[in-house]
Amino acid sequence: MKRITLLILFLVTLLPILQASAEVVVLMPCKDAFVCDCIPGANNPGLGNQYLGQGRIGNCYHRTFIQWDLSDIPDGATIDSAVYRIYCGQLNGSPSGEMAYYRVIEDWSETTVNYANMPDHTEDGAIFTTDWPSTGTWKSVDITDSVVDWFAGVLDNYGLYCHSRNCTSTSDCIYYSSRGPYTSYRPRLIVTYTDPTALDNVTWGGLKAH
Repeated sequence: MKRITLLILFLVTLLPILQASAEVVVLMPCKDAFVCDCIPGANNPGLGNQYLGQGRIGNCYHRTFIQWDLSDIPDGATIDSAVYRIYCGQLNGSPSGEMAYYRVIEDWSETTVNYANMPDHTEDGAIFTTDWPSTGTWKSVDITDSVVDWFAGVLDNYGLYCHSRNCTSTSDCIYYSSRGPYTSYRPRLIVTYTDPTALDNVTWGGLKAH
């Protein structure tokens, strides 16, 4: 009986170790660009490709497109969370209305996309927030549901369309892009996932996890 009790205690102690641990991967965009409805034929109008715009400026609207390659996440992993983070180098005007985030449903090119040819998006799963970032701060958006569907192949991964709505006056964020002058301020997707296969080759005293 004592031997059985010790074995049970050993197994109970071992269970947390055998559970797959969470991993974190930081993904930089595979492409990003922004467009403006007042300059419909221009790609990254005015600011160049080191910056991205989102919001209303005067009577014009900046809209950003951004996409990530998820292939660094192991096959079979479970996505626990995915947070889009982007650094606001400058906020023009005063915050009003909502920042809007939609799934893109068509392919696009970061070097040729403009307002006139921009890809379509869907309202399904759209995210709206009123917490505009101030100058010199990060904006974080939880896009776990979209990343889960992209990773699983339920939806084609064409990235996000970042827009705004109901802005009553100038309220426009200028972000650093993936080619921005400061590497540490470039946009990223922070994914936390669990990989159940990570323990396949781990042993403790000859005991192998399966």
